[in-house]
Amino acid sequence: MPYILVRGNLAAYGQRYPWRVLVSGLKAGDIEQLNRFASGGYCDDCTIVYMQHPCVILTALEVLGYKVVASSSTSVKQDYNEYMWTMRKEFAEPEPVVSLQKASRDHLPAGEEERNLVGINMEIPASLLMSSGSYAYIAVKASIHASDSAVFGLNDDEIKALVKRFSDYKKEVVNGVLLKASPIEVVNALGQLGYRVVATTGETEVTWTMQRDV
Repeated sequence: MPYILVRGNLAAYGQRYPWRVLVSGLKAGDIEQLNRFASGGYCDDCTIVYMQHPCVILTALEVLGYKVVASSSTSVKQDYNEYMWTMRKEFAEPEPVVSLQKASRDHLPAGEEERNLVGINMEIPASLLMSSGSYAYIAVKASIHASDSAVFGLNDDEIKALVKRFSDYKKEVVNGVLLKASPIEVVNALGQLGYRVVATTGETEVTWTMQRDV
């Protein structure tokens, strides 16, 4: 997965646990590299929690090769202290598939269940491999906690590729399609089709604007 999401509070919420940063989409090797930071374990299958200020985690992720490509507020109940950063890591060669081997979690609390993040390559239609020098834009809209995501602006070949990638499930919505996958999964799948995040906006629901050469 070339894209990850980082969410956290910029100002402290208290003295005991002042900061809580959630990172979604990390590979096992990246998690190993971050094991010097105190962790609160996992909050879902692809999200790990770090008890650090977000700037510390963002800096560490940049050392690992990730770059911030977009950011936005994710305020809930008028709490404007929460922010989200979308980060991308460039690969010199086609993105590797993550193995099923478990990464060491010695730094996690005792009894914490170990989980794995598995990268899945998808079939890319031949029509999407050609470039004419112009650009196409699409939008992905979802709550950062959701298990489904709406995508707008896809062509037929792109829809077929994504539906096949995500268990042959889709639901038509106005001007788009609803996929049974979290936004980080959808954004990364679109990354395999050649799209790049160029902007984000939103709070409870976030919209990612993505661009690719056509």
